[in-house]
Amino acid sequence: MSEQLKSKIKELETKKNELQPKIDEINSKREEEIQKINTKYDHMIYDINYTAQQLEDEFYNDLIKSFIMIVTREFDIKRSSDIYEISNEFKIYREEIAQFDIFPQELINMMHRVINGDPIENIMYDIEKIQKKYIKL
Repeated sequence: MSEQLKSKIKELETKKNELQPKIDEINSKREEEIQKINTKYDHMIYDINYTAQQLEDEFYNDLIKSFIMIVTREFDIKRSSDIYEISNEFKIYREEIAQFDIFPQELINMMHRVINGDPIENIMYDIEKIQKKYIKL
């Protein structure tokens, strides 16, 4: 009986060895098809993410442009006035812009320093550098 079982095991192993190339071929074809499907869907996901990233970049640039606009306006007010005091609009803007996590903390800190007494010129003289650093193309 033991010999019969050993013979069956050998026969089973032989059969498995004969079938293995076919299994390998099927697995290879499956991997190729999976790769094609992944490529197709990866491309679709990329397109959607690209669109979302463009919208995010546009929003971010709008935030930076609003910063440049408020600083420029504040600078113009200072130049046209004998007695200069930080406007409420500037203070409110500084508080509201901090709500946006994507807005650079460095720019918020610059505004905070102006509110605390630093000259607005410190920002205005670097406005082009700020624009080049933060505007996303």
